[in-house]
Amino acid sequence: MGIVADWILRRVVKSALVFEAGSLERYRRLRERLVDSPLWESLGHLLEEEEHHWRILTDAAAGKLDAAQVERLVKGHLFSGMAAIRPLEGDALREWGSELERALAEEERTFLFYGNLRRMSRIPVVRRAFEVLASMEREHVQILRRLLGRPPEGAAAGPVVDSAPPGA
Repeated sequence: MGIVADWILRRVVKSALVFEAGSLERYRRLRERLVDSPLWESLGHLLEEEEHHWRILTDAAAGKLDAAQVERLVKGHLFSGMAAIRPLEGDALREWGSELERALAEEERTFLFYGNLRRMSRIPVVRRAFEVLASMEREHVQILRRLLGRPPEGAAAGPVVDSAPPGA
């Protein structure tokens, strides 16, 4: 990747960091409430994922990772325990449901935002960066939907579809 492409990737990721700061803060507040909670197993992975994604974005924004490295890190860190996540019920759902609903709405908006930016981009490195960002958000959406007992299908849980014309 050339110097200009590296610079573009860093700018895109720096913008994403500003956009992601609110989500990270929400998850950090959740973590503080989870200390010694039996729900750590269900919610802990989501919180760890957000921190991991933040580190990837921070390293990419600092120029420590190129687009290919970011893609490898994200793909190599896909959550294999999705099927083990059980929906929250009863008291747990009452305690955590509204906060998780807000987090889900935010993650779905972010997922759609990155997917739309990817489709609109004409610069390959930028398209790939937004594809990786959308992939991260898709995983968060899937985890939250499972915790809330929602079906995985739907626009926000599906793949990023490329609607750009070939060669764009």
